[in-house]
Amino acid sequence: ALISASAMAAAHNENYPEVLSEIYFRHQEAARKLIPSKQRKKTDEQLRNNFRKIHDTLHGVFLVRELSPRTLDYIISFGERCSAFIISEHLKSKKIPSHFIDARLLVKTDDNFGEAKPEMNITRKNIRAYFSKLQGVKVVTGFIGSTSNDETTTLGRGGSDYTAAIFGAALNASEIEIWTDVDGVMTADPRKVKKAFSIPTLTYEEAMEMSHFGAKIIY
Repeated sequence: ALISASAMAAAHNENYPEVLSEIYFRHQEAARKLIPSKQRKKTDEQLRNNFRKIHDTLHGVFLVRELSPRTLDYIISFGERCSAFIISEHLKSKKIPSHFIDARLLVKTDDNFGEAKPEMNITRKNIRAYFSKLQGVKVVTGFIGSTSNDETTTLGRGGSDYTAAIFGAALNASEIEIWTDVDGVMTADPRKVKKAFSIPTLTYEEAMEMSHFGAKIIY
């Protein structure tokens, strides 16, 4: 929806604020259902602040009728920044110690906007140092990072899964779980092959082979 609103603004379509309002309402509804009203002030303020920034940026896109990859990365980063913040505040409302982490602070990338490549040496050091200071659950934005000049970047399609793999590798995690609509890696796309089934075990070599034929979650 953020991509759609951005495209509408770039095309000088005056209806883009309506799409943005719908996105804002969706996040407000999520916050309302997940966080008690007495504990929602911080979340409401964060959402208002974030959507004010999106609105101002889209207005600029609308005026100049141009949407650069860098500007689009900045706009769509707010999806993760809003949703992860809501989840973190929800956990706090349940008395679960939680920290919202904006991955842009830790995941450093090149400036290939839309398909940015992480600078793993710097990123690894950042993650390890940051996590050593925090206790409790960490709710991290997926999909986004930043350049050495602190410009917002995205990691391309599947970027949230990629982010999980980056953090898991940096922290020497024993396991990464990716929750999706199918159970593990399957022999084929179940939407196209009715008899597709989950593969119980897979070597790295087999996983790489499958990725060449279009398997998605191979991080």
